[in-house]
Amino acid sequence: MLKPTALDHVGLKVTDLDRTLDFYRLLGLEVLRTSGPSADGLRSAVLRVGTQELNVFARPDFARDDRDETVGMDHFALNMDAASIAAVVAGLRHAGLEITRGPVKRRDGSSVFVQDPDGVRVELRVARASA
Repeated sequence: MLKPTALDHVGLKVTDLDRTLDFYRLLGLEVLRTSGPSADGLRSAVLRVGTQELNVFARPDFARDDRDETVGMDHFALNMDAASIAAVVAGLRHAGLEITRGPVKRRDGSSVFVQDPDGVRVELRVARASA
Protein backbone atom coordinates (compact mmCIF):
# COMPACT_ATOMS: atom_id res chain seq x y z
CA MET A 1 0.00 0.00 0.00
CA LEU A 2 1.30 3.47 -0.90
CA LYS A 3 1.67 5.81 2.10
CA PRO A 4 2.30 9.54 1.52
CA THR A 5 3.55 11.31 4.66
CA ALA A 6 3.65 14.96 3.60
CA LEU A 7 3.48 17.42 0.74
CA ASP A 8 7.13 18.07 -0.12
CA HIS A 9 6.93 20.74 -2.79
CA VAL A 10 4.92 22.28 -5.61
CA GLY A 11 6.41 23.24 -8.99
CA LEU A 12 5.17 26.34 -10.82
CA LYS A 13 5.83 27.43 -14.40
CA VAL A 14 6.14 31.20 -14.87
CA THR A 15 7.30 33.62 -17.58
CA ASP A 16 9.50 35.99 -15.51
CA LEU A 17 11.61 34.48 -12.74
CA ASP A 18 12.82 37.78 -11.29
CA ARG A 19 9.31 39.23 -11.05
CA THR A 20 8.05 35.99 -9.50
CA LEU A 21 10.86 35.89 -6.93
CA ASP A 22 10.18 39.52 -5.98
CA PHE A 23 6.51 38.64 -5.40
CA TYR A 24 7.19 35.59 -3.23
CA ARG A 25 9.87 37.42 -1.25
CA LEU A 26 7.21 40.03 -0.39
CA LEU A 27 5.12 37.13 0.96
CA GLY A 28 8.04 36.16 3.22
CA LEU A 29 9.41 33.19 1.29
CA GLU A 30 13.17 32.66 1.27
CA VAL A 31 15.03 31.91 -1.98
CA LEU A 32 17.24 28.89 -1.32
CA ARG A 33 18.89 28.58 -4.74
CA THR A 34 18.55 29.51 -8.40
CA SER A 35 19.90 28.01 -11.61
CA GLY A 36 20.06 28.63 -15.32
CA PRO A 37 19.51 29.65 -17.88
CA SER A 38 19.84 26.25 -19.54
CA ALA A 39 20.46 25.81 -23.27
CA ASP A 40 16.71 26.19 -23.92
CA GLY A 41 16.45 29.31 -21.75
CA LEU A 42 14.93 27.67 -18.67
CA ARG A 43 15.74 29.28 -15.32
CA SER A 44 14.66 27.88 -11.99
CA ALA A 45 14.55 28.64 -8.29
CA VAL A 46 13.71 26.88 -5.05
CA LEU A 47 11.96 28.85 -2.30
CA ARG A 48 11.37 27.80 1.31
CA VAL A 49 7.76 27.72 2.54
CA GLY A 50 8.02 26.60 6.17
CA THR A 51 9.45 23.09 5.91
CA GLN A 52 8.29 22.68 2.29
CA GLU A 53 9.54 24.09 -0.99
CA LEU A 54 8.11 25.96 -3.95
CA ASN A 55 10.02 25.11 -7.15
CA VAL A 56 9.70 27.76 -9.89
CA PHE A 57 10.55 27.12 -13.55
CA ALA A 58 10.69 30.17 -15.85
CA ARG A 59 10.74 30.64 -19.60
CA PRO A 60 9.14 33.55 -21.47
CA ASP A 61 7.55 31.17 -23.97
CA PHE A 62 5.51 29.39 -21.27
CA ALA A 63 2.88 32.06 -22.10
CA ARG A 64 2.47 31.06 -25.77
CA ASP A 65 -0.90 29.55 -26.65
CA ASP A 66 0.64 26.95 -28.95
CA ARG A 67 2.72 25.34 -26.18
CA ASP A 68 1.69 22.08 -24.56
CA GLU A 69 3.34 23.29 -21.35
CA THR A 70 2.01 26.72 -20.39
CA VAL A 71 2.21 28.79 -17.20
CA GLY A 72 0.66 27.32 -14.07
CA MET A 73 1.36 24.30 -11.94
CA ASP A 74 4.06 21.98 -13.23
CA HIS A 75 3.78 19.31 -10.51
CA PHE A 76 3.52 18.68 -6.81
CA ALA A 77 5.55 16.20 -4.78
CA LEU A 78 4.60 13.87 -1.96
CA ASN A 79 7.07 12.39 0.51
CA MET A 80 6.42 8.67 0.71
CA ASP A 81 6.71 6.31 3.67
CA ALA A 82 8.72 3.59 1.92
CA ALA A 83 12.01 1.80 2.43
CA SER A 84 13.09 2.54 -1.15
CA ILE A 85 11.95 3.92 -4.46
CA ALA A 86 11.68 0.28 -5.61
CA ALA A 87 8.99 -0.24 -2.97
CA VAL A 88 7.07 2.77 -4.33
CA VAL A 89 7.39 1.40 -7.88
CA ALA A 90 6.06 -1.97 -6.67
CA GLY A 91 3.15 -0.24 -4.93
CA LEU A 92 2.30 1.70 -8.07
CA ARG A 93 2.36 -1.46 -10.18
CA HIS A 94 0.17 -3.23 -7.63
CA ALA A 95 -2.30 -0.32 -7.77
CA GLY A 96 -2.28 -0.44 -11.58
CA LEU A 97 -0.83 3.08 -11.90
CA GLU A 98 1.53 3.96 -14.74
CA ILE A 99 4.88 5.62 -14.03
CA THR A 100 5.40 8.46 -16.51
CA ARG A 101 8.98 9.29 -15.49
CA GLY A 102 11.66 7.75 -13.32
CA PRO A 103 12.99 6.59 -11.07
CA VAL A 104 15.08 9.76 -10.99
CA LYS A 105 17.98 10.22 -8.56
CA ARG A 106 17.85 13.49 -6.61
CA ARG A 107 20.44 15.15 -4.40
CA ASP A 108 18.47 13.97 -1.37
CA GLY A 109 16.74 10.79 -2.57
CA SER A 110 14.82 9.37 -5.52
CA SER A 111 11.51 10.09 -7.25
CA VAL A 112 9.02 8.67 -9.72
CA PHE A 113 6.27 10.59 -11.49
CA VAL A 114 2.67 9.66 -12.22
CA GLN A 115 -0.18 11.72 -13.67
CA ASP A 116 -3.61 12.28 -12.19
CA PRO A 117 -6.67 11.80 -14.44
CA ASP A 118 -6.44 15.44 -15.62
CA GLY A 119 -2.74 15.17 -16.46
CA VAL A 120 -1.32 16.89 -13.35
CA ARG A 121 2.11 15.45 -12.65
CA VAL A 122 2.59 14.00 -9.16
CA GLU A 123 6.13 13.31 -7.94
CA LEU A 124 6.50 10.56 -5.33
CA ARG A 125 9.71 11.03 -3.33
CA VAL A 126 11.71 8.75 -1.06
CA ALA A 127 14.39 10.57 0.91
CA ARG A 128 17.86 9.13 1.14
CA ALA A 129 18.40 7.52 4.55
CA SER A 130 20.56 9.59 6.90
CA ALA A 131 23.80 8.02 7.99
